[in-house]
Amino acid sequence: MKAYGWTGVLGSLVLYGLAFAIPASRDFAGSWEWPVLVAAYAGLTVLLIGWMQRAAKASPMRFVAAVNGATAAKLLSSVAVVTVYLVAGGEHRVPFAMGLFAAFAWNTVRFVWVSQTLHRPENSPTSQESIR
Repeated sequence: MKAYGWTGVLGSLVLYGLAFAIPASRDFAGSWEWPVLVAAYAGLTVLLIGWMQRAAKASPMRFVAAVNGATAAKLLSSVAVVTVYLVAGGEHRVPFAMGLFAAFAWNTVRFVWVSQTLHRPENSPTSQESIR
């Protein structure tokens, strides 16, 4: 597993554990919703990273489209998840919304980190050899 994979697992575990450390969110952290939310965002990020890596090998335009599409997918899925939870009358509304934001933020940072560390072709105008 690459470094960003281990970092993602470790970060998700830390995020999961932090909910237990915050007194206002302990009940929510003990429910089934919190581990599912953390795991779902980690899984979505893994899928989107795979899409982005395949697109980066194809062409710069596909890479840009994959990054923009992944951002849109994460934003729209976040809105859908929080809307369904709130309309369904979830028991832990504020901790759920804050946890969703934390999971979104962590996985977005992870996604951006991976996107910036992808191997660039040597004939690319942004590669190190062409800058020198």
